[in-house]
Amino acid sequence: MARKKTPKVRLTIRSALSRRLREIRQELFGDHGGPELARRLNLPARTWYNYETGVTVPAEILLAFIELTGASPSYLVSGEGSRYAVAEERPMAELSSIELIRRGLEKLERERATNHSAGIEQRLPACRENGEFLAVPVFSPETLNGTAIDPAEAEGRVMAFRQWLPNPAATIAVRVADDAMNPMLPRGSIAAIDRSDTDPADLQGKIVAARHEGELMIRWLDGGGRHLILRPNQPDRAHPLVPVEIDAASPGFLVGRVVWSWSRFDEA
Repeated sequence: MARKKTPKVRLTIRSALSRRLREIRQELFGDHGGPELARRLNLPARTWYNYETGVTVPAEILLAFIELTGASPSYLVSGEGSRYAVAEERPMAELSSIELIRRGLEKLERERATNHSAGIEQRLPACRENGEFLAVPVFSPETLNGTAIDPAEAEGRVMAFRQWLPNPAATIAVRVADDAMNPMLPRGSIAAIDRSDTDPADLQGKIVAARHEGELMIRWLDGGGRHLILRPNQPDRAHPLVPVEIDAASPGFLVGRVVWSWSRFDEA
């Protein structure tokens, strides 16, 4: 008996849905952000990419995607209206990610121009509020090698959804300096770090920022008890597993948990 073909209209709807899912993922997580979105949805990256190419999305996954991104269900189904469910309360939601970054940087530069006191710059909070978005200070890995962090040494700001940051006042960001976390976090990506979350017992299986032998690393944290492992996404000769004995680790070894990432940060 011949297999019954899927009606063309259903294929068209499925294709349109996958395209809208991909567009929202690219806008919020970047061109290479599929693995990070998949991680937040507790899915293999390959499974998510299948959904983006037209495989039927289970209802529970679609609901989780909507909850995570704030996407409008009516937009996902029909393509009509705003992409986000509460866009009338989030006037910046229609801006692209690069436009959000530029707008945040312009706002901060205007504030600096009217602020001639260096002391006020020293008292900058970790994040600045901007509607539904927060401007998170971005540091170079070298700047974060020490335990004391000077806000004046931030090289810029990146905009992030407020809902992505559990502890905004304790959140900073850093540029990823190597390719150890490819393809999830390629070199040059931005990783937001929650500095209030530094308990190794709570960070097992999480991506963390850690200081090791004078280098700031973004790695998976594995192991248990007094023995930990900093694991690259795909260990190889250039990026091996790094064993760490907690008792021998330097103070401030764990900088915090990576809670958000953006795979592009264009300054042009």
